[in-house]
Amino acid sequence: MMIARSKAWLLATGAAIASISPAFAAPATDMATADSAGTSPQDEIIVTAQKREQRLLDVPQSVSVLSGETLTAVHAERFADYFTRLPSASIVEEQGGQTRLILRGINTGGVGATVATYVDETPYGSATALANGSILTPDVDPFDLQRVEVLRGPQGTLYGANSLGGLVKYVTIAPQTDAVHYAAEGGIESVEHGNVGWSGRAAVNLPLADSAAVRASGFYRRDPGYIDDPRLGSNVNDGKTYGGRISALFRPMPELTLRGTVVLQNLNSNGTNTIDVDATTLQPVLGKYQHSRTVAEPNNVKYRIYNGTADYDFGAVNLIASTSWGTLDQAQIQDATGLYGAVLTESFGRPLGAPLDQRVRQRRFTEEVRLASSGNRRLEWTLGGFYTRERNLLAQSLDAVDANSGAPVADLAGLARTRIGSRYREIAGFANATYHISRQFDLTVGGRYSHNSQTTLQQTSGPLGGDSSIDGKSRDNVFTYSIAPAFKPNDHTTLYLRVARGYRPGGPNALPPLNPENADVPREFGADTTTNYEAGVKAELIDRLLSIELTGFYIDWKDIQLYTSVNGFGVNTNGGKARSKGIELTSTLTPVAGLSLSANGSYVDSRLTQDASPLVGGLDGDRLPYNPRWSGTLSADYSRPLSATVDGNFGISWRITGARRSAFDVNLGQYRLGAFSQLDAHAGVTIDRFRIDAFARNLTDSRGITNLGSLGSAPNGALAAALVRPRSYGLTVGVRY
Repeated sequence: MMIARSKAWLLATGAAIASISPAFAAPATDMATADSAGTSPQDEIIVTAQKREQRLLDVPQSVSVLSGETLTAVHAERFADYFTRLPSASIVEEQGGQTRLILRGINTGGVGATVATYVDETPYGSATALANGSILTPDVDPFDLQRVEVLRGPQGTLYGANSLGGLVKYVTIAPQTDAVHYAAEGGIESVEHGNVGWSGRAAVNLPLADSAAVRASGFYRRDPGYIDDPRLGSNVNDGKTYGGRISALFRPMPELTLRGTVVLQNLNSNGTNTIDVDATTLQPVLGKYQHSRTVAEPNNVKYRIYNGTADYDFGAVNLIASTSWGTLDQAQIQDATGLYGAVLTESFGRPLGAPLDQRVRQRRFTEEVRLASSGNRRLEWTLGGFYTRERNLLAQSLDAVDANSGAPVADLAGLARTRIGSRYREIAGFANATYHISRQFDLTVGGRYSHNSQTTLQQTSGPLGGDSSIDGKSRDNVFTYSIAPAFKPNDHTTLYLRVARGYRPGGPNALPPLNPENADVPREFGADTTTNYEAGVKAELIDRLLSIELTGFYIDWKDIQLYTSVNGFGVNTNGGKARSKGIELTSTLTPVAGLSLSANGSYVDSRLTQDASPLVGGLDGDRLPYNPRWSGTLSADYSRPLSATVDGNFGISWRITGARRSAFDVNLGQYRLGAFSQLDAHAGVTIDRFRIDAFARNLTDSRGITNLGSLGSAPNGALAAALVRPRSYGLTVGVRY
């Protein structure tokens, strides 16, 4: 059901298409190490990684925190601006709205996500491998967020499905009843080799009474393009992103807090960030920032999240109930001419191109209820129940266009059509507890039992797809757990061990529409699991001027879900094992007031430990795709008063992404993708509540590859290679009250 490990299509002819500053990680407990807001090193970072508020230093697992001030200071607008600066984090991206997140190397290019995503209390995105969950990760605009929490390692106990490698959690700012607050900013950015983009954002907090308030924010962004197409024009990968959030809070009595939140975002991209490269040398076959397509390749994605949360304080116990409804709609065109154009031209006797029209619809309802102990007690516990139901539809149509003009050929529409409708239901119970054995020793344990059931209806039609209607069913029962003893020799040091398990649901398989009973494809594919063994230390040293987190981990990955092709039709399968091991470091030093020096980095060695399916091409010992063995970020930020009302700031960061391997490919094998680095800088002044800031990204104009398509992803035997954004310069003006 997916086009070569990234997209979803499945035809009966041919192989599937290839997929087609400040410190960024606060390692200890002070927000000043994570932002440039002028906070002192003694300010504590509070997180909800274990679904209760805790000091980051007290959480016995590896967590990075990106504060709202950090995201603003580095002009973050999308995942690519901040996610890869974190230890053991990488992305695979070829177009806006289509990003795969990887933590600790857990990735084989399958269609189910290995990193779960939450927005406050809402799990967002599909839990199944039947609706492109791995690449339709919600890239929420970070404006007006309180923070982003990134939890590395499996999180199956508290967060459930798809957290094989970790979790990304967006925490929005709750409405405040104390006073009116507002913020606004506008910016402009020019991309070298491309055009100019701009953005505008605003937020306001309005108290309605002593017990009620509402907060609203909105944004609009024009994204500059930098890829040219000799047929379609210049800067074909430009686009726009817009949306907003509104949240209302009401306390009808001191013990009860009610909050409702709506998140909306539209992301429209007009083309991919790919260039055409030689299949042997990976050198451009056209210009440095050029590709050639028969048709335009727009990708339009709509996110909608609706959540209501009630929190009742019984004194010794808190009751939290969260109800959510999330929707995602994608409409995308992919140019499949490189794969099917020659076949269609030969079959119909005229030069033809082959656009692939893909539509994805996700609808998900979630309910979670949990009880949690309150206050600082010898035994702190959380007990909860979880229910989710989702309906998904993936629909694709392969059509024909005139290869010279790109005009549709009416009598060749719908050469192959596929519709895969699926339903997913899951119910789970979970518990987590921390027992303070003594002032220095803690033990945290947790467990979760999950049951899910799925049904599918697969329909195909058209002369190349065959007429078929196939239904499927599956059930899974999974137990996940976590155990984490911790030793605290003093209030500023935590040493911990952690063993944790995560899982990704299996499901009914898509079957080749031509002779499905004779195809060697299982009717179901199973859940895969990761077991993480971790040891870490978090410490604040030199009177809290230095904070450091050092973590070592080893992950066993079993029954890996793989995506492959049978008779040209994409299917899921299980096969093989893998392991990932590595070391992560996050550190921040504040040697003098106003100066922050940070170093984040990781070494991750992730490999197959068993041959994958011969149709996939991975062998024992092969490195897992798109995971750099070495990566890291160095940054320095300095701020100081320039006068009684003016403060100045300057920041610079350098990040390196080590060499990686491309996706498994039975025809081409894995390519070695070279290392690259990016240098960013910003400088500005704050005048009372106004801010003016200039910034530059990728000052060295690095051309790193973030994704490489397989044979057929570009015309004439070339491959489509997605590049990082070229050098760019920008200016923002903002106000905050």
